Amino acid sequence: MIDSKKFERSVEIALQRKRGLHGSVGTQNEKLIHAALKNYYAEFSDEQEIKIGSFYADAVCEDGIFEIQTRQLYKLREKLRTFLEFSRVTVVYPAACVLGTLYISEESGEIVKEVEPRNINSLVKTFEELYSIRDYLTHENLRIILARLNIQRRVYFRGELSELRGRSAKKKRRIEKIPLEFREEIILENKTDYARFLPEGLAEEFTKKEFAKAANECSSSLRLEVLRTVGIIERTGKMGNSYLYKRSTL
Repeated sequence: MIDSKKFERSVEIALQRKRGLHGSVGTQNEKLIHAALKNYYAEFSDEQEIKIGSFYADAVCEDGIFEIQTRQLYKLREKLRTFLEFSRVTVVYPAACVLGTLYISEESGEIVKEVEPRNINSLVKTFEELYSIRDYLTHENLRIILARLNIQRRVYFRGELSELRGRSAKKKRRIEKIPLEFREEIILENKTDYARFLPEGLAEEFTKKEFAKAANECSSSLRLEVLRTVGIIERTGKMGNSYLYKRSTL
């Protein structure tokens, strides 16, 4: 169950620290979304940034180790190898489900342009990330939380808005992502939890192409491989040049 009030407090604490009221944002100078989620799951205390072996954990509390990773989950592989031997580990991966954008002049502080919020389907990217740590997905000590957020992207720029196009654009802009709302928390802890990602309408046996069509994605190969890794589906043979799959018994 998402605690909306607690999340609002967590974001405000992260914003205050970012503004310099309590120094930099965390000892590793992490971004706002990372800091807000760390405050949400392990409220700011001496339990954050704890050294375990040769690595630092984002937070350690009664429920084990928490790692907040906004992207590139593969970078956690060495940490997971160490942490999972000692403790229960929760990896929190934030994903945008609604994204809006404001373009703000650095000189005047004026909002020059606002792009209406749009729904984001982040599942393809999510399975790309999960696939990168597939060797650990079935570990009994691992829990993954997909934190689906409404996010506002604020682009601060110097000069004219039209100058943001081109290769030199990055030098003329600064981007912040502000978490506005914690929409959904998807917990992946066991085989049954992953079953929610099995698309409907599959035949008893199916190919990768048929799986992608049922999932309404141009390519679902990484989703399929993640589900196969955790035991939701299994390979049964071949039909021509295509592998055949079926649902596993839960």
